[in-house]
Formats: sequence, C-alpha cells, structure tokens
Amino acid sequence: MASSVSAPAQHKQPSRKGKKAWRKHVDTTEIEQGLDDVRDEVILGGVISEKPSSELFSLDTTGSAEIQKTYKTGKPLKADEIIAARSAIPAVSMRKRPAPRTTDGIIAPEGKKPRISNKEYDRLRAIAYGGDQVQKDVVRLEGATHDPWAAEEKVQDPKFSFLEEKKAKREPVTLKRAPVSLVASGKAVPAVKKPEAGKSYNPNFEDWKGVLKREGDKEVEAEKKRLQKAEIERERQERIMAIAAEPDLVSDDGESAWESEWEGFQSEVEEDLLKKKRPERKTQPERNKMKRRKEAERLALHEAKSRERDRQHAQIKAVAKAVKVQEKAKEAAQALVVVGEDDSSDEGDEVLRRKSLGKARIPEAPLEVVLSDELQDSLRLLKPEGNLLKDRFRSMMVRGRIESRRPIAFHKQRKMKATEKWSYKDWKLPQ
Repeated sequence: MASSVSAPAQHKQPSRKGKKAWRKHVDTTEIEQGLDDVRDEVILGGVISEKPSSELFSLDTTGSAEIQKTYKTGKPLKADEIIAARSAIPAVSMRKRPAPRTTDGIIAPEGKKPRISNKEYDRLRAIAYGGDQVQKDVVRLEGATHDPWAAEEKVQDPKFSFLEEKKAKREPVTLKRAPVSLVASGKAVPAVKKPEAGKSYNPNFEDWKGVLKREGDKEVEAEKKRLQKAEIERERQERIMAIAAEPDLVSDDGESAWESEWEGFQSEVEEDLLKKKRPERKTQPERNKMKRRKEAERLALHEAKSRERDRQHAQIKAVAKAVKVQEKAKEAAQALVVVGEDDSSDEGDEVLRRKSLGKARIPEAPLEVVLSDELQDSLRLLKPEGNLLKDRFRSMMVRGRIESRRPIAFHKQRKMKATEKWSYKDWKLPQ
C-alpha cells in the first residue's frame, strides 16, 4: 500500500548541494512506511514499543482448548477477520453536539432567532427606556469627589524640600507677534518678488541699460569707499613708522630727558607740600556752623533730585504717549499698504536697517546682471544662474522669519584627557 502512494525514488540524481534539490530528490519511503506502521499499531490497541512486557506476553501453563478447536475447524474467511477486528479508538458519536465558541471569522447564516422570555424582555425594555427597575438597580455613591481627569498634584518629598520646583515650559510672548521686517522703510516685503525686466535672459535694451547703470554706480561707490579706507590705513602705518624711526633723547649718563623732567616736577611738588601750613583745630561754634552748612547742602541736593525725578516722570509719560500714537499710526499705515509692482520689482533698492535679529549680518543680494557679451540669441546657449534655495533663505531673513546666522564649519569638540590608572600601586604583600 505504501509503495503505491510513495513518491518515485530517483537514485540517479548526481548532486544534492542545494536545499531545493535535497528536498526534491530525497527518498522518504522508509519514513512513510514507519509512520503507516505506527498508525496501524495505534488502531490495533497502541504502539507495541511503548507497551510494557506484561501486556505483550503471558505465561500459559495449562494450555487452551479453543486453540485446539480453531486448529481443527480450519482457516476462517477474510471477511470474518475484517468484521471481527475492532479498533481501540472510539467511533464518532452520531448525536448532536453543541457548536464550538471559537469561530473561523466567517459569519454563518442566521437560522432561527433566539427566543427570550417575556420577563426577560420586560427587564431589558425597562433598562433601555427607563423605569422603576432602572432607578432601583442604579448604584449611587455618596461623597464621590475624585476626578480621574483632573491634573494630579505632585507631592514633594520632604527630603528634597530645599530644591526648587521645576517650572512648566511656556511659549515666548513674541511667538504670537507678527515678524518684524528688516527693511529700513518698514514696508512689508513679499515672499516672492516679481523679477525685474532688465534681469531677464533676453531683456529689452532700455530696461537692461537702466539696471546695468544702477548696479554699476553701486559698485563704483563701493570701490571708492574701499580705496578711501585703504588710504587711511596707509597713512596710519606711515605715521607709526615715522614715530618708530625717531631717536630717543638720552643723556650721557643713560637717563632720558623725560625722566629728568619728571624728577624735577616731583621735587617741586614735595617742596610745596612741606611749605604748606597745617590747618588749626576747629572750635565748637565752627563745627556747628559746618554741620548746619552740610545739612542745608543735603536738603538742597535732595530737593534738586526730587525735582529732576518729577521732571523725568513727566517726560517719560509724554514720550510713552507719543510712541503709542506713533505705533498706532504705523499699524494703520501698514494695514493700508498694498505691495505694488514697483515695490516688488526693485530688489536692489531695498535698504536694510542697521540692527538685525542675529549677530551675523544679512548676506548681500547676488548680482544678477547679464553683460552685453553674455547675452545669447538662442535658448540652447543659455546658462542657468542664481540659486533658488539661497534666494528663499535670504527672503526669510529679510522678512524677519528667521534670524541671520553664519555657518559653523568646525564645531567645538569635547576635550579628552588621557590619564594613567594608579591601580598598580594598590598591592599587598603576601601573608
């Protein structure tokens, strides 16, 4: 039976190197034959190798008369042997069994609806729609003051009473305020400005000439300032060199003229101090007069300071009132400001204020002007210019969205100190 069901053996397979080849071409005939034998033994009463010797063998000293009768009657039919064979496993019961509680996830079609009694129906109806039954079954708790959703108060350990409590993190006040524009005029700068016509790849001649002249004047002014600073630095270096080249006035005995003059001045001062008359001791009326004069001076100084303080208070109030009026007028003007084409197109005319948000200065806008020899007649010969990321980053700094910072190429690293352990000194003599 097992030979007809088993997989065909392939003994001509030369190699079994891979897992797939091994599983495919391995011969499992012996394993399947052993499993079939074990199943047959279980049906006939149990596995023989697991049974004790007392169940397998018995000592017959008297003999059996039935064996003699069986031997005389002859061999029984095969059909009788099959019918007489009984399995040790019980047969499947034919009575109805309750359905299992665990399902396979598939909703079975509903058959008969479960029927409930009228009493149970009245109880469920009273719970759903209210009634005496509901009010009777409601559990009432008197004095329930605990709120599970309330913020828990942390009780500080008395051992750490000297420590300050950690304050909760709060957002800064300036987070809700509008960003401050860094343009000197205070106008609102659009996020993306309208490009100038003169900075196009193929601009109109008049627009291109105007932009070129304006940028050229700026560069000329910057060059003049640079040359002026260089000239001032050169003159300063010349003066330093001239002073260093002058000889020192030194006398024959090695003493300079400045030292001799200082000694003479010091000797004259000492003589004047010696000739000065010492003050005599004051009498009691003179001391009283001095006290009255000092008290009058103190009162006069106190009154003067009080008048100055009152004047400053009045001036502060006036300045605060003027600033408030000015801020209201500025806010009203900013609300009515409409950024037009002229404001959004002139990026080169924007003048930034001196004080920026960060320590670093806002980088200058790149010079995006095409010269006459760089103008191309074909779109294939155009070269990409500018950087969109840098433009957006500078726009955010000018509008006050972020503060200006300089890139840090090398961060400070933690200093490491190498030391030698002194554990070699901790030794003891053997006892």
